[in-house]
Amino acid sequence: MKTKQFVMLALILLVLMGTGNTVAYASSLCVHPTGAGRCFTSIQAAVDAADNGDRIIIRAGKYVEQVTISGKDLTLYGRSGAVIQAPAEMEDTLSPIFGFPGRPILLVTDAEVTVRDLIISGANSAETNPFLQGITFLNAGGVIRDNVVKDVGFGAARLPLDENGEPVYQGDGIVVINFLATPRTVEITENWVVNFNNNGILVDAEADLNDPFAATLTAHVTNNVVVASGPTEAIDQWGIFIGGFGFADPQSSVTGTITGNRLRDLVTVGAHPLPSIGIVMFNPANLEVSNNTMENVNIGLAANRAVSAQITRNQITGPGPDVFGSSGLLISGTDSYVSENRFKKLDTGILLFVEDPDLGSALNTILDENRFERVAMDIMTGPGAPMVMMAAAAEGVATTPVLTKLPHR
Repeated sequence: MKTKQFVMLALILLVLMGTGNTVAYASSLCVHPTGAGRCFTSIQAAVDAADNGDRIIIRAGKYVEQVTISGKDLTLYGRSGAVIQAPAEMEDTLSPIFGFPGRPILLVTDAEVTVRDLIISGANSAETNPFLQGITFLNAGGVIRDNVVKDVGFGAARLPLDENGEPVYQGDGIVVINFLATPRTVEITENWVVNFNNNGILVDAEADLNDPFAATLTAHVTNNVVVASGPTEAIDQWGIFIGGFGFADPQSSVTGTITGNRLRDLVTVGAHPLPSIGIVMFNPANLEVSNNTMENVNIGLAANRAVSAQITRNQITGPGPDVFGSSGLLISGTDSYVSENRFKKLDTGILLFVEDPDLGSALNTILDENRFERVAMDIMTGPGAPMVMMAAAAEGVATTPVLTKLPHR
């Protein structure tokens, strides 16, 4: 009997050990400001030492550094109180890869990475760090979860001008960009993005120039809180942007979900001519936008050239009668479904574009069971420019193309 048990144990051990195959196990590295517990003292040093698949645990403390992860699939996990803060003078790490300037505090490129439970602080250093960004995924996939991204700007809302007097939009909280044919999926969930200057969360898919038919990016932006600086006279802020550019087939453009997010204080007033917007979409395909709450916004949703968008059960509350030209939903494109949304305290509930010179028309758009409360006009049709933009044009103020607010090649 004992012999039989011994043989069975030996067989189990052989199975567990394998027959000549080597099994690689991911390891955990740690970071501590003083190096306690044989930890690294900088996050970048831990990243450089890590192997593919490793987990880096970042213990409580302030790490004043710029971190780049390139070509390694890692998990960055912050303990309570772990802060990555922008140095006073950062390197432009985006230009060599993307051809457009950018100084991300945390840059991930060519990898699948999870970033969670960290505080990412820009320290309001955009004056010395132009094109400051919080977390940036460039040609990368993974998860951005349960982080706080804050102070990515100048300390107060501002729109700098270049030497030609043109606006230079900058100061983005979370940025995801993919311009290669390798498809990526990114989950951005349960983050807080506060005190940013330009865009809270930006998702940008650009077609691979060598294969413009290839779909490149799926993004799931869920259950985030985005708080802007409004009311402000300085700059038009966007809470969430998701867009696709240059695709030969509209169905190949950026897709995914924008659900359960809470956005507020996206309000432009006074002299600044352009409206702030809760959620902006440009050329998305089959995008679900549902159960989002937007409060105190010039425009709740702008669905531009949307293909088969599902826009349902969102709640949009405008700034009230003291702010002119507010709208709940602006929409153009084809085959979208708009249902069970609630619009409140707005000049216009829904504006269906018709023959807009830049954005076209809203074709085959279904409106069903939407509710309007204290809205001056429930539904309008016509060219897409909101009244605020038309008033600016009448005064000779140039309206801003979409790309001026986005990093782009």
